[in-house]
Amino acid sequence: MKTHGTFFEAGDNSGAKKLFCIGQPRSKLKIGDMISVSVKEALPSHRSRVKKGNVYKAVIVELKQKSKRFTHLNRSFGRNLVVLVNAKGDPIGTRVSSLASYELRAAGHAKIASISPYLF
Repeated sequence: MKTHGTFFEAGDNSGAKKLFCIGQPRSKLKIGDMISVSVKEALPSHRSRVKKGNVYKAVIVELKQKSKRFTHLNRSFGRNLVVLVNAKGDPIGTRVSSLASYELRAAGHAKIASISPYLF
């Protein structure tokens, strides 16, 4: 179960590398949930839009934990991935390097789903 203290990778080109979960809406997280993260590793400041140590909001895009879809298919990913968003919910980066799932669009994050390379 993904809880407070879980490390995530960044799935966009915002400049963050490793993120640490510091706040979540409930005990069991799923794809499309918005969480608070702290940046633990980032690119140098002249190549990055985020700074190490700052707190941002993020949307979960991929989880290692198995989840069941409405078609009764169990699926999981190989890594825990999030996309950083601003206060309005728009992504900070301009590209998303992960696959977007239908659960992300159903959760109201259509802008992230539209800039991802593939929707499944």
